[in-house]
Amino acid sequence: MEPYQMSNQIFKDISQWIYKEIGLKLTEKKKAMVKARLTKRLIELKINSFEEYYQLAICCENEKCELINLLTTNVTKFFRENYHFRFLEERILPKLKSNSKQNKIRIWSAGCSSGEEAYSLAIVLNEFFTKGWDIKILATDINTDVLKKGARGIYSCCELDKLSPVLVDKYFKRLNSSGKSYYQVREGLRKQVIFKKLNLKQAKLYQINSSLDLIFCRNVFIYFDDNVKQEILNFFYNNLKERQYLFLGNSDSIDHIVHSDKKWNLVYPTTYQKL
Repeated sequence: MEPYQMSNQIFKDISQWIYKEIGLKLTEKKKAMVKARLTKRLIELKINSFEEYYQLAICCENEKCELINLLTTNVTKFFRENYHFRFLEERILPKLKSNSKQNKIRIWSAGCSSGEEAYSLAIVLNEFFTKGWDIKILATDINTDVLKKGARGIYSCCELDKLSPVLVDKYFKRLNSSGKSYYQVREGLRKQVIFKKLNLKQAKLYQINSSLDLIFCRNVFIYFDDNVKQEILNFFYNNLKERQYLFLGNSDSIDHIVHSDKKWNLVYPTTYQKL
């Protein structure tokens, strides 16, 4: 017999709890993944059962955070789904530049993971705009582990393989550790990206200080049901400037929601303009 057995009931309890907390939908197909990830934590804490661990997690704030970190999936890379960045450079940024009166741009990278998307955006903006522009990117995620990595801005050579040597040299400095080379985002670029923990399911409780020019929330909606998607879309709509853009990912599906609420217009693959 396996040392750790996950009953259907405890999987149901965990699934219902995570949905209530952050809107993450865990189907039966995810049971093996949940078991594998949590087993490592049980061994680390010398806890004998998933039931015992669950009681600990719902009572202890630090362990609640750890459980969320374990159950959230973080897949990202620099300039992922690059066609969005081309559309941004060719179609959106020229309009923002010509229409701006304050030389200021505000972007939200929602579900930013370890920061690659946010820093990709910062690179595009710095390449496009001349000096003197006030650029700020809010990068949020529910997973505190990936937020720490993003704030440090340190990446391996493999993680930078989509960037040209020119961009790597311009926006990163090389670090050496234990005979291996790493690259850290240069301070000027890091200061333009603000990392914060944010639960998208409870985003309406969060105060956005400035109306946003763009929102990137790519390959995040795949984990939510339609009710949670609608709540988040409403929050995005209320905080995005008129006629500005929301970028979703290839895996995200909101067309049926967009068709019914008539607040968004699909202008490019998985790119929506606020109406």
